[in-house]
Amino acid sequence: MGQTGGASWITCLWPGLRRLWYAGDFSSLLLAVVFAALLNLALWASFVRYDTVSAAWRVWAWVSLTAFWVFGLWQSGRDETTPEDVAQGNNQQDLFIRAQSQYLKGHWSESQTLLEQLIRRDPGDVEAQLLLASVFRRARRIDLSRRQLGQVQDCPGAGRWRFEIGRELVALEQATLEQTAAAGADTAQG
Repeated sequence: MGQTGGASWITCLWPGLRRLWYAGDFSSLLLAVVFAALLNLALWASFVRYDTVSAAWRVWAWVSLTAFWVFGLWQSGRDETTPEDVAQGNNQQDLFIRAQSQYLKGHWSESQTLLEQLIRRDPGDVEAQLLLASVFRRARRIDLSRRQLGQVQDCPGAGRWRFEIGRELVALEQATLEQTAAAGADTAQG
């Protein structure tokens, strides 16, 4: 077993640590802290204050600790988050940041390529789809932008992006009007 595999396995021994360490899941911090408190209580009752704490309380502390630990092992076994998953997530986040950087530089083609790669990996990535619609609009590819916005609106997580989608639709209509006016001016001159 490699070092990563061993470290991954060891993190399962402390309830909450695996998800806290690899996924940054803040709710797992509570699980890890509660386990630490139970462990401290059991150790304190058994070794520091063994003369003042009744045997029933000491047994209760160790049984509670064991039950909590078994629950934590079960939860860690159910957990699908692995270091590779986190690396994949970081890779996707890096990809989005690179696409956003290209967008801000005005490099529409590079941004489009990165965003399409990101969407192939995660078709439900609303942020990437919304940025791709904006890239299409900025590149004056109005029909593609409109189609992309339609896909964004159909995504399950699009509700929280309603305001941004609305702003993009307004910007798209403005770009359509500008394109129509430019085409009309070209026709009048020709």
